[in-house]
Amino acid sequence: MELRTALFLLGMIVIVIIAFVSFHRSQQKPYKLPRRLHRKNKGGNDEVDPLFEPRQGPLAYKQRDSNKASSAAKISETDEVRNEVDYKRDAEITPAPLIVEKESESPDTLELDLQPSEKKEDKGPHKEIEYVALLSGAESITRDQALGVYRQHEYTMEKENRLYGFNIANGFWRNLEHEEQGCQYRDICLTIQMADPHGPVSETELHRFSQMSLEVAEELDRPIVFSMDFDDALVAAEDLDSFRKEHDVILVVSIVARSENGLTMSAVHREAEKLDLYYSEDRIYHRIRKNADKQEDVLFSMANMFKPGELPKNDNDMHTGGLTLFMRLSAVSKPVDVYSDMIKTATSLASRLNGILVDQETHPVNESMTISQTKKILKLASSMESRGIPAGSELANRLF
Repeated sequence: MELRTALFLLGMIVIVIIAFVSFHRSQQKPYKLPRRLHRKNKGGNDEVDPLFEPRQGPLAYKQRDSNKASSAAKISETDEVRNEVDYKRDAEITPAPLIVEKESESPDTLELDLQPSEKKEDKGPHKEIEYVALLSGAESITRDQALGVYRQHEYTMEKENRLYGFNIANGFWRNLEHEEQGCQYRDICLTIQMADPHGPVSETELHRFSQMSLEVAEELDRPIVFSMDFDDALVAAEDLDSFRKEHDVILVVSIVARSENGLTMSAVHREAEKLDLYYSEDRIYHRIRKNADKQEDVLFSMANMFKPGELPKNDNDMHTGGLTLFMRLSAVSKPVDVYSDMIKTATSLASRLNGILVDQETHPVNESMTISQTKKILKLASSMESRGIPAGSELANRLF
């Protein structure tokens, strides 16, 4: 009887120990986000949706797991430093010396590596310039369902606002306005641009957007997460607008006639066409480059120095005191290369038209000035690159 009791007690002790160890291990199991907040990569492994990855600066998303956020932030910071170094290494060039070209020579065409836009990539929310409301869901939703509810609650806003969806079929974020009917989406996002050429988003408009997002989330019965707190979004909008103002630079160089008679229009048109400048409908000249979508991008322009700036072709006897060439830094990719091409073109025109090359303060342009300007352009372009808004990109065009 005593032996049986002892064995019984021993068995109970073993069961309690096993239960305690199992419970302790279950408490140490790492937390895993719900399936609806994950996406598959090409290797088949789960990874956190990029929308929730931590970023540096005022537009950073808040992370629930502080350890993961700290680790990811360090990696992001290292990548930004490497990107800046790589950009500077690739972009540093020697500015074109101010030399006179021979009459038979024409400027080299600007060769840039262009990748076709058809490559598969995310075309979804951009936390760099947008305030985002994420509506995640375990069940899929169609394009028409999402757009239908969105348009019922859509408010009139000054800033650009968009509706994105995570396409289940191809695994990419897409703008629902440009998607085909019948497409299925897992998560959807409502966004509003935080700044544009008219300034930062106002507190009133941001409140209207937040209210609209909450109404859409309630209608679709989906949880909603904003990319940042409301007050943080207002601060981020002001910061983004300051960044825009600092980098919205117009680079200008002019050709002033040496002769009191000025430059004849016939000579201006003849030499501009020799240098492969394109005469536009607004009656000024442009340096044109075709992009990956076969569309024409304006790299820099040339106009009459005097208002209204036109260079008419119907009066070849007309004269002008000078010409102005100008480019917008934020609007072109590889602005250092474009600036170099603009200086070469202006130098050649000044020689052929018997003019003097001057800056905005009418000081004669020399090589040291172009070197100084090139360094300034490189610094601004590198700053835009590190911010995630490269010069000439879609984001830059939207912001500037």
